[in-house]
Amino acid sequence: MRALRYAQFGPPLDVLRLEDLPVPEPGPGQVRVRLTHRSINPSDLYQIAGTYGIRPRLPAIPGNEAVGTVEALGEGVTGLAVGQRVIPVGAGGTWTDSILAWPQQLIPVADGVSDQSAAQFIANPMTVWIMLTEELNLKPGDWLLQTAAGSTLGRLVIQLARLRGIKTINLIRRQEQTQELLDLGGDAAFSTQDADLVSRVLALTGGKGAAAALEAVGGATGALALACLARGGTMLVYGMLSGEPTPVNSGVLLFKSQTIRGFWLVQWLRDKPQAIPQVAAELIKLMAEGKLVPPVEAEYSLDDYRAAIEHATRPGNSGKILLVG
Repeated sequence: MRALRYAQFGPPLDVLRLEDLPVPEPGPGQVRVRLTHRSINPSDLYQIAGTYGIRPRLPAIPGNEAVGTVEALGEGVTGLAVGQRVIPVGAGGTWTDSILAWPQQLIPVADGVSDQSAAQFIANPMTVWIMLTEELNLKPGDWLLQTAAGSTLGRLVIQLARLRGIKTINLIRRQEQTQELLDLGGDAAFSTQDADLVSRVLALTGGKGAAAALEAVGGATGALALACLARGGTMLVYGMLSGEPTPVNSGVLLFKSQTIRGFWLVQWLRDKPQAIPQVAAELIKLMAEGKLVPPVEAEYSLDDYRAAIEHATRPGNSGKILLVG
């Protein structure tokens, strides 16, 4: 079977190799899944580079989310059928043809959910759902500000917030994306290059600022998001796209009683494994009903991984890049 592997940390295009490996045989209680669609996430590329929060043992196969069909059942496995579509959660190493997983790691996919949506079920939809419903105490009518709003995750934030009656202020770098996000359902969209950005946000929110912020960039953009936050507001940091630290004015933080904290999906899943089935069921239902649709920009064959990674690292992508086949 085909598998992308790396034996040392470094730039993905320098260290990744497409290799031919034996097809794994499921042992007792295991399931072999033939993968058909796999997502490329920034976290995957950071992991290959060795700059992510966890480092795998080398050599390693990258990738953390995908969709496929059950190909073989190990002895004693019940409740699953060969040919059934499933999403592996926590199995890892998805940039390959087939993987082994335990039944409890597999989420059945409803018929109304496309392979393209299912292949990016974990990193973005689960992160958005948990941040909006579990981590932030937002009510209908509250203002939520987000950076990197043009990203796949940012577009899902707009969709889910609209369903829950939460108003969104969407910050992007490129001015030409603003109308696109408004058409998607965003209530406001501004470029981070606007000189009067903070005053425009304050005017929009009646002088109060946003009740909460989702921040994925850092640096000057993170500082802008913090400046737009209301008294008592919370900023969740879930990304580090710029690689730059966010400057924080301790006095402002103190006297406005604001909170900044990080959110890492990996840790949340480790801490609350019992909550995964309920979260998954809610998301699968929304996807099957067409109310939550993760955008896809392009698909590439697993063999064409170099072009796929080059595309995934371009600025301004409006959807996920998938490895298929």
